[in-house]
Amino acid sequence: MSIMLNEFLDAPNVMRGVINKNKKVIAEIAEEFRSRGITNITTVARGTSDNAATYFKYIVEMIGKVIVSKFTPSITTVYGATVNLENNMLLAISQSGMSTDTLMVAENAKKTGALTVAVTNDQNSPLAKACDYHIYLAAGLEESVGATKTFLAQLTSMYILANALAPQTAKMNISSLPPMIGAFLNDSKEDIKEFAEATKDINNFIILTRGQTQCVASELSLKMMTTCYKLCRPFSTCDFMHGPISIVEEGTPIVFLAPRSEFTDEFISMATRLSLLGADIYSFTDIPEVASMSKITCKMPSTRGTSAPFIYTMAIELFVVYMAQALGINPDKPRNMKKITITK
Repeated sequence: MSIMLNEFLDAPNVMRGVINKNKKVIAEIAEEFRSRGITNITTVARGTSDNAATYFKYIVEMIGKVIVSKFTPSITTVYGATVNLENNMLLAISQSGMSTDTLMVAENAKKTGALTVAVTNDQNSPLAKACDYHIYLAAGLEESVGATKTFLAQLTSMYILANALAPQTAKMNISSLPPMIGAFLNDSKEDIKEFAEATKDINNFIILTRGQTQCVASELSLKMMTTCYKLCRPFSTCDFMHGPISIVEEGTPIVFLAPRSEFTDEFISMATRLSLLGADIYSFTDIPEVASMSKITCKMPSTRGTSAPFIYTMAIELFVVYMAQALGINPDKPRNMKKITITK
């Protein structure tokens, strides 16, 4: 078993650790957030961490009604501009806590009066020490080069923090997620392995979804390029209609993440149109109509609202590692990569 797969399978335990270790600090962050009357949140992150920030943006804006913006690090690190974030909470997310650009943005935000919060897997990292508060991912040593258990840990921490900041919480008991993920792993990992082996030869594909699973599509794209050397591009179904759909022709491969949700009708409509255009649809879905129009489908369990990104993340992570193995690629040692990436 690869290190990467072994770390994915540890996800339920990692999620429990995040929940148990951060209750106090997240309550403190929420208290200061309210007492200071903060009206905006800004995130800064790269790669997988930025995908977790996308999930946070969806949840906070849905239930907390607070605008969440993404900061472009080069504004600070290259252009040397100082942006006034006085009435902001700056959320800096980094698995290692060592990224130079994320650290520089957090330090500048703190100087302008922002409430700064770090989310890392290292309590002694420069980022953790530089910020006012630190949310600890508690994932233990992550040996795989690509982020594995830390992404689920980030999503978990993002959900807890979003709920703490909101006047009304989302209708999901976070403690129910680890056993739910564990059950999914037991029930579905062999099906996902078969799905990966059956689709290992697709190349240059489009990934489609919409809503909360947008972060999952972005993570799938990142992991596919990093681990399986497959060129792919994620789109929301809505954005795809604004031009990129022109590239679809007979045999165009589409990976579709389509959980039953507020977008069910849109997913069915998109699958219908893609089928008429001759695209080959490979779907992760619990929508029968989408499955019936797919060349190959991975049947997913029904999910409720905010739990979908967690289940679909687990599915795509297993999909990636099983595909790498089917291709004869060592998922633990992707070429040209290091575990910690330092950028400015």
